[in-house]
Amino acid sequence: MNTQAPEQIVAAQKVGVEALYGFFNTALEGYEKLVALNLQAAKASILENEAVASEALARSAKDPQSFFELQSRQSQATTTKAQAYWHHVNEIATATRSQLLASSEKLVSEYVRETQMVIDSLAKKPPVGSEAMTAFWSKGFGAMWDAGNAWHEQTKAVAKEAVDVIDKAGKPVAKV
Repeated sequence: MNTQAPEQIVAAQKVGVEALYGFFNTALEGYEKLVALNLQAAKASILENEAVASEALARSAKDPQSFFELQSRQSQATTTKAQAYWHHVNEIATATRSQLLASSEKLVSEYVRETQMVIDSLAKKPPVGSEAMTAFWSKGFGAMWDAGNAWHEQTKAVAKEAVDVIDKAGKPVAKV
């Protein structure tokens, strides 16, 4: 019996568990960045609203026209700040997505390599009477590898297209 195969399976499972926690940590870091951005935006909003409210009260008593000018100016500033906020959100999401994609590609590569080593090991020294099953697994793994590569390429293309659409949607449109 081949005792190397169980050790390789355990090693492959360990890589999978480590990768899973790596994904969790990467996602959590992205979440932390979003929380920090939201806290920063909330603090800035409170301070700015306090200043605007004080200025509005001071102006409305003296000159009603300046109150409306202040309101118009604040509306434009709010639009600019909202665009900047969503730009930061998009940057965080894009960076997190890129890190997760790189990690998943590395994980898939390692998993495939480890699985192929197990199959090769079994193919070289199959247990007595299991030659047909070993050949079946080898061919099945080859087919799964091809299908996995095709699926991976399709999902990468779709993800890139989605990112392009989001990027275009996030950019201000030039006025004609």
